[in-house]
Amino acid sequence: MIFLTSLIFLTGAFLNAQTSKTLVVYYSWSGNSRTLAGYAQNITGGDIFEIVPVEPYPNEHSAASRQAREELNNDYIPPMRNQVNNLSSYEAIILIYPNWWGTIPQIVKGFLQNNDFSGKTIAPLCTHAGARMGRSVEDIRAVCPNSTITEGLDVRGSSVRNAENDVRNWIRRIGIR
Repeated sequence: MIFLTSLIFLTGAFLNAQTSKTLVVYYSWSGNSRTLAGYAQNITGGDIFEIVPVEPYPNEHSAASRQAREELNNDYIPPMRNQVNNLSSYEAIILIYPNWWGTIPQIVKGFLQNNDFSGKTIAPLCTHAGARMGRSVEDIRAVCPNSTITEGLDVRGSSVRNAENDVRNWIRRIGIR
């Protein structure tokens, strides 16, 4: 009986130790942000959530870019197909997104607006074609004023395939587990 009680206790402790306090959230148009999200999930052991628009963006770059610009200019938030569950159980959010027109995509802004990130740490990680982080960190702060926003990391789209160590070093530097 003592052995069985100890086994139940140890199993429960093991399961609790495996419970993630980090959520990797990403929106990816081209697949680059999805790749970075995979790195972040593997490094942290965190859970992962993909932001999925109800209507997908066009596959062709100039059409997707034009739509993103119109959404930004009109402050239009496209509806999401899915919602994150149990956000309250996470302490840290690694938020991964492409830099569109110098900031976060409007669908990412909508995700931030529609969830309560008070008291949480948000770690921004963006892909770009040369504009780096743009004003995305400031815009995340504006939408999530009651959150701690860490130093961000930007990865050029053409370098994503070789960026796993950069992501690992950044996660260590900002103290996310």
